[in-house]
Amino acid sequence: MNEFFDWMKEPLFAAVATSAFSVLFGLHSTEVLLAAAGAAVGRAAYQFVPDMGSEAFAAFMSALAAGVYSELVGWFRKRPATVYMIASIIPLVPGGGMYYTVLASLEGESLNAVELGLATMMTAFALAAGLAVANALGRHLFPRQVHMRLRRKRGA
Repeated sequence: MNEFFDWMKEPLFAAVATSAFSVLFGLHSTEVLLAAAGAAVGRAAYQFVPDMGSEAFAAFMSALAAGVYSELVGWFRKRPATVYMIASIIPLVPGGGMYYTVLASLEGESLNAVELGLATMMTAFALAAGLAVANALGRHLFPRQVHMRLRRKRGA
């Protein structure tokens, strides 16, 4: 039971941080909770994947999970998924990698700066790719469901 609480700390902290950002972003009560849940989903996915692959792959899968969640919530709430997507990926952004890259370059460690910079860029591109795939899935899946609902209402 204690292991479960240790595992849930990071998604919980991601949700709290995202809820604070969501308030600054201008979201209201229900949207804040939904965006925070999206951050928890993304962080939980990030915790599952590192054992199976690289950090960039973990970032891709977590962005994909947060993106699919955002598409689903956006569709159910009849709001743009971007509202939830932007807030949900805040805990996944590689800010630490950017900081350490600049620090290494200022300290004159060129080789370390390049290595850290490339790893950070790979993580950032993986996040963008995961969100792009989730967006493409949302655009292809949900219009079909809307079209099927309209058909049922018309009786066709």
